[in-house]
Amino acid sequence: MLERLKRNLLLAIVLAVAVYLVLFIISGFGDLRAALDGFRWSLVPVILGLVALSYVGRFFRWVYYLKVLGISLPTGINAAIFTAGLSMAISPGKLGEVLKSLFVKQVSGDPVARTAPAVVAERATDGTGMVLWGMLGVLAFNYGPGLLLLFLGMTVLGIAVLRSKRLSVLAERVMSRLPVLDKLAPHVGDFHGASNTLLGARPMIVGTVISFASWGLECLAVYLCAVGVGAGQPFLVVVFIFAVSSLAGALSFVPGGIGVAEAGLAGMFGTVAGLAGGIAVALTLVIRIATLWFATLLGLFGLLLVRRMIGEPTESVESAEAEVAQG
Repeated sequence: MLERLKRNLLLAIVLAVAVYLVLFIISGFGDLRAALDGFRWSLVPVILGLVALSYVGRFFRWVYYLKVLGISLPTGINAAIFTAGLSMAISPGKLGEVLKSLFVKQVSGDPVARTAPAVVAERATDGTGMVLWGMLGVLAFNYGPGLLLLFLGMTVLGIAVLRSKRLSVLAERVMSRLPVLDKLAPHVGDFHGASNTLLGARPMIVGTVISFASWGLECLAVYLCAVGVGAGQPFLVVVFIFAVSSLAGALSFVPGGIGVAEAGLAGMFGTVAGLAGGIAVALTLVIRIATLWFATLLGLFGLLLVRRMIGEPTESVESAEAEVAQG
């Protein structure tokens, strides 16, 4: 597990350094430095506090999903497990957060295939919650919601596939006849059953409401980042740009959306919001540090804590992700 995390982190850092260097060059070092020098650093505790509070909201969503599945864990251990999952914010599509399922199995004995759909449901409602904020942002100015509708359409399609009993039976039959995958075939039924439950109407509505509220706190933090660099943009404009760039990063399945999200933020702050290059790039960097990299740091702390509480998981993240992918 640690080796996988080290690889993810190293890849993300190398990719980030390359992307940020390009942004530095494009914006001009002098303009970027001037923008960062003028940042209101007194806002940092408030910004990070709002981001942390948004993850508290998402923790309650995780607890709700486990409750729907009939799984109960001690609150302290569960909070540590959830926080440890944030260390995988730098994984493609955040699906590395299935690490949480490994720790749950170690505590409760519930198979990964039964709890991994909770991670999938988290990603789905993260998407629907962010799409709602993006749609509110569309109201701020005349700009097409194409990417938002695309993401929403892909989410609906993915939910339909995961809830399909026919496709589940077909997948189990095919996998049972293939080398290596035949070991995963018995887990398909558990995965489909949990997915069908968590992606039903009521859990999706509850999850989306929690997600909308949690993303609202993060959107407020991002807006304060814009205030900090003196961007002078309306709240809904900043929210729209953040939503579209975040969803583009998620759709790219690049680790942490690095490169795609930054290009979206810097590009749209320049073209849509009309910010100067130095301010647009400075705002992009501050936002990514406050969201992606702060979450990763919290996750590393949570990982150290949960390993001390319950030890190393007995399975690899790769095997858990395989169950998710094949489920």
